[in-house]
Amino acid sequence: MTSKTRTFRPSPALVIACLALFAALTGSAFAAGIGKNTVRSPQIVDGTIRTVDLRDNAVAAGKIAPNAVDTTEIAENGVESSDVAPDSLTAQDLGAASVTSSEVADQSLTANDLGPDSVGSSELQAGSVRASELGPIIQVSNSTPIAAGANGSVSVDCPAGTTVISGGAQPANFGVEMTSTLRSGNGWQYQAKNQNGAASTLTVFAYCLSGGSSN
Repeated sequence: MTSKTRTFRPSPALVIACLALFAALTGSAFAAGIGKNTVRSPQIVDGTIRTVDLRDNAVAAGKIAPNAVDTTEIAENGVESSDVAPDSLTAQDLGAASVTSSEVADQSLTANDLGPDSVGSSELQAGSVRASELGPIIQVSNSTPIAAGANGSVSVDCPAGTTVISGGAQPANFGVEMTSTLRSGNGWQYQAKNQNGAASTLTVFAYCLSGGSSN
């Protein structure tokens, strides 16, 4: 009688199934065999650590690379005054028109904080400017002769660095009729007709505010 020996060859699917079963049965044993603090950076695959793997407040400032955090990493309204170092912000850190009256402490601005010609009449309250806040007022005058029965005109300009604010005129004697007195440029003008039978003189005055700028 002849006996036959049968050879058993496991299929690839069976081999894979056995390996998967082995890994499932021994995985916890492998984890249990890892000692405390024995996992280092070389054992961690790059890019595999997620937010859920980190404890709250686990990342401190010392762990963040310089310039690694930009506006996209900061939540809206996430930065408060307490998070900003004193005197660390400059004009370049502020957006255009980002500082309004509510951010400025009362009575904290001085003349050095204001740009040239930054305060106009619209910024002044009615009656808020008094004589003590104004520069000195100077008077300038000019005279010219006027013949009998003739029309005449005379004007005067305020000096550089001053602004005309008012003016007036006066003839040398009665009988000279004023026809107009008004501002002319940065000065004052006087026009009149001499109704006398003799020559006379016209004199015009301008009152100029020092420190002003002529318009």
